[in-house]
Formats: sequence, structure tokens, C-alpha cells
Amino acid sequence: MKGGMARRATFFQKLRQDGWPVLGLDVGGLIHGFGRQAELKFQTLVESKRKMGYEGIAFGADDLRLPAGELVAVAASVDGKPSPFLAANVGLLGKPGDITPQCRVIEAGGVRIGVTAVLGKKFQKEIHNDEIQMSDPDAVLAKMVAELKPKADYLVLLAHATLEEATELGKKFPAFNVVVSSGGWYEPPKTPQTIAGTKTLLITVGHKGMDAIVLGLYDGAKPSVRYQRVPLDSRFKGSPDMKLLMTAYQEQLKAIGFEGLGLRPVPHPQFPANGKFVGSQKCESCHEKSYEIWKKSGHAHAYNTIAKLDPPRNFDPECVSCHVVGWHPTKFFPYETGYQSQEKTPHLVNVGCEDCHGPGEKHVAAELSGSEALRKQLRKAMVLTKADAKKTQCVSCHDLDNSLEFNFDLYWPFVEHHEKD
Repeated sequence: MKGGMARRATFFQKLRQDGWPVLGLDVGGLIHGFGRQAELKFQTLVESKRKMGYEGIAFGADDLRLPAGELVAVAASVDGKPSPFLAANVGLLGKPGDITPQCRVIEAGGVRIGVTAVLGKKFQKEIHNDEIQMSDPDAVLAKMVAELKPKADYLVLLAHATLEEATELGKKFPAFNVVVSSGGWYEPPKTPQTIAGTKTLLITVGHKGMDAIVLGLYDGAKPSVRYQRVPLDSRFKGSPDMKLLMTAYQEQLKAIGFEGLGLRPVPHPQFPANGKFVGSQKCESCHEKSYEIWKKSGHAHAYNTIAKLDPPRNFDPECVSCHVVGWHPTKFFPYETGYQSQEKTPHLVNVGCEDCHGPGEKHVAAELSGSEALRKQLRKAMVLTKADAKKTQCVSCHDLDNSLEFNFDLYWPFVEHHEKD
């Protein structure tokens, strides 16, 4: 609905076409999770930012959970061009500054902009990697300010930290004109915010890069600033260059496969009570009206919405998990007896009955040959109330990342169905 590298690249291009010298900065946190897919995504996102012209990227806590060797390979300079990463208090395979610079002065439009980046104390506690050295942000920032201030007209701190810690750093080091925090609100403020007691501008970037924050600097050596929050929506068409990168990424996922990505099926929590996944077709003979409602819903065609994308995303676990039967929708792994592929498990393609009601094997078997007591027990186990659907079930896939305008009360009538006990 919003965001994406393809739209961001088009936005950058438009700014440049309008005559602006553009400097791209990122406060870090390019990926979430870990494993082979996270590594591939990190590689792709860093390459996309290089192409856009980013010259200052911080390391986020999730980024630093990747193997240090992988980080070095991606963050190192390429073809004589310096690394876009900055890390004042984070060192890869050594002390801070050995692999990536601690700070940088960048000239744009006649203004010298000094940039540095830190990882906050709270996030440092989440990193358990002997190949990464970290130091206190307060101690290192005093040195960074002393180094940057004589060389730069405007100072920016990229603080991959909580909003509270970023705010405190801004108060301790008021020489920074801007502090960018990775913490904060889901959507960035529409109007500029300053840190209390200072003239320092506080920027929060929101969730998953759905918005870009633009600062316009004016008047040369003593720039005045204008702030704008820009939603990266359908106004910005997808960049062809970014599409090529995304296509290559999806092709890598397809070639490696779910098993190659390290995904191992686990037992479903309801398996002991409900048994295996059997597919929605098994429900039709007893639940004809409900089945017809399902067939007319978007759920019955959910797989095609990713398989027919350009590029297709039906080999991407982060997409597949909400478009088939038998995957965890938010942690992106399969359950045992869940969807494996369109060829091996065609009966589990699309969002089916069991995504909401749980595996149906024992319920189906009991209806065919079980006792009345067992049938009642298993019917009860399959029930999903409207209250539970609204509170937990639907929003596991229809969240703010994927269904920005989802309204449960509006859409519920399209899937609502009732069965006699």
C-alpha cells in the first residue's frame, strides 16, 4: 500500500530532476529476522541504496545479528567507492572505524554536512556476537562532534536507538542540528519536532520505510531548514532498476527453495487435538453454504495475488505465509502437513478453512465414522468466534504492513458464515 524501494528510487529521481542535490541517509534496521533470507534481503537492500545514492547508513540491531563476515562483505567499499555505512561505536571484526568510517563530511549543494551514527545502549544488549565490538555512545559522540564541527556546516546524528535515548543524546550533544531516531511512532509526525531545551530537530522515520522525511536546506553556510513527510504511495511509479533487483532477489529465493533457506516445518499447536491439514475441499460436502461463501471471497484466490505479481512472490516465505494453508503468518515458517509447493500440496493453495479454524483431519474423520460425543468435541475444537477473529485471527495477516486500510467490521460480512451445531 505504501513504501518499497521501487517507489523510493522514483522519488529520489524526481527530486534530482527538479534540481535538488540529494543526500540519502538511513538510520538502519534494513531487515528483521535472521537466516539465509535475511542475508539475501540485506544484500539486495544495500545494493538498492547504493544505486539511489545513499551516503550514510547506520547499522541496526537486527542488521548486526547477521554474521559479521556477511556484514563486512556487503558494507565494504565497492569499485573504489566508500562504504555507505557509518558506525561511530560499532566495529565489525575489529574496533569501530577499522572497516567502516565513524563519521563523514558530505558536500551537497554547497553545504558541508557532517554525519555520524551510533547504536543505542538498549539495542547493544540484544547483540551477542564476539566478532562485533561496541562502545558507549556518549563517550564516542564527544569525539565525533570535536572532529566534525570544524569541517561541517550542519551536523546529523543517526541514532539507531529508542526515542528516549535518542532524545537524551540530542540534549547531551546540542551541536547536532538533527537527530534521527529509529524509535518513535508508527507514522512520522507531519510537522517538525525539536528536542526540548535545544534547537535540535528530532526526526523519527516510522515503520518499514513507508514514508520518507525530506529536509530542504537553504542559504548556504548557515542553512535554514524545511521539513516534509512524504508518503511513498502510488503517486510514485516503480523504478525499473529496483524492479530488476527485486526480480533477482525473488529468483534467488526460488532457486534456493524453502528448505535451502533453512525453513523446517514444526508441529502445529493444534495437531494433537485436530490432526493434520486436509484442505478446504474436504469441508464442502458437510458445509456447502459456508464453502460457497469461501469460494466467492478473496481468500479462495489469495495465492494468485502473489503468483501473478511482477515479479512473482510465491517462493518468498514472507509472502507465502499469508496466502496458503499451514504456515505461521507472522514468523514465516511452515507447519508439518502444511503447504509445501503448488505441485506437492495443491489442496493447500490459497487461504482456506483451516487457516482460521485449525487443522481438520480428526474432525473430518469423526464426521464419517466417529461417535456422537467425539463429533461434538471436535466440532467445538474447530469453532472460531467473531470476537476471536477480530481480536487475533484476521489481523495476523491483515496488519498495517499489508492491509493498511483493513476494517474488520467492513469486511467481515464478506466471509461471515454460520453452521448449526
